[in-house]
Amino acid sequence: MLSKLLLILLSIVALSSCTLISKDIDKSAVLDDISFDLNTTHYRDVIDAFGPPSKLSKYNQGLVFLYESIDINEYQIGVNFNHGILKLLKISFARGTADREIFLLIFDKEGYLLVQKYDQFDENLGSGQAISYLFNIEQLVDSTKLEELPSSLEWGQSLLLSPTIILNYPQNLGTGESGVEQLGAPNNVGQHTLEFEN
Repeated sequence: MLSKLLLILLSIVALSSCTLISKDIDKSAVLDDISFDLNTTHYRDVIDAFGPPSKLSKYNQGLVFLYESIDINEYQIGVNFNHGILKLLKISFARGTADREIFLLIFDKEGYLLVQKYDQFDENLGSGQAISYLFNIEQLVDSTKLEELPSSLEWGQSLLLSPTIILNYPQNLGTGESGVEQLGAPNNVGQHTLEFEN
């Protein structure tokens, strides 16, 4: 009986100091609701349905569109103390996840759809801990790799990058010339290995 009472009290204390931080990236389109007819759908029809893609690139003589939709959730549990100055502090433990949707479409040189592929998966973003003020809520899990700006918005800043990155610019997957890449792809695989960056 006593153990049940302690469990209930602990649950009440834990739930009263829970926090959920949520971010949506490109959630404007519901990607799994639409399927297009191959060889008859033009890329203009896809843009009419979804708007501009997250990323696009030349592909042989045609085009490739990549739509990404990401829902980032960080769950935090905080513990407070009821002694002196410790009342103002909170110890927080956090865990982050990302619900990802990817829709890839490849078009021929006339602009008609050749291939379409939809995928949905969950990604573990890791965990984090912090000691903070009682009324301060901040993100503890790093999700910056999923929140990158399109490289087309960073063209001026790219002139200040290291020589290895600048020399690899013709093969960069963000320029729309050499293919597309999902957000959060690590720098130690694919084209980025030429840049010698961690």
